[in-house]
Amino acid sequence: MGLFNWLFRQLCGQVFNQVDYNKDGKLEPLEIEIAILKIYNIINKRLPGWQNPPTRPQIQAALKVFDVDGNGYLDRWEFVAFASDLVHSGPDTFFARVGKEAAIRTAIVPGAAHLIQKLCAATGALGPVANAPLHIFAPAVGVVFGAIRGLIP
Repeated sequence: MGLFNWLFRQLCGQVFNQVDYNKDGKLEPLEIEIAILKIYNIINKRLPGWQNPPTRPQIQAALKVFDVDGNGYLDRWEFVAFASDLVHSGPDTFFARVGKEAAIRTAIVPGAAHLIQKLCAATGALGPVANAPLHIFAPAVGVVFGAIRGLIP
């Protein structure tokens, strides 16, 4: 089954228990939407990078596929399969997401910071920027880069 799949199943079980408000062992459509949003919130908080949650129509379309018994609800096992499909969990997705964020933080941002410093030194503009140690300036560029990235839809 693999570690990632086991951890994801555990996460789904915890969320299922939190969202199954009437404790009947099944989630109705609104509870399913809440559960999926909770899963995405947890994943986005804990892993580097960002993954947008599915839209309501995507959730409803997937619900029709994973509601095996056709009762309009998902039991625990149907929910795990449903969430796994929506989140596309697994080692490949995890490493792609973490790898992308690692490349940005370890190569792109420091490279951009170094380039900005060289441009400032060549033009004579912003003297403190050109003379700032790169190990101090690069994280500042990273913060600005992250803020800009966060504002772009």
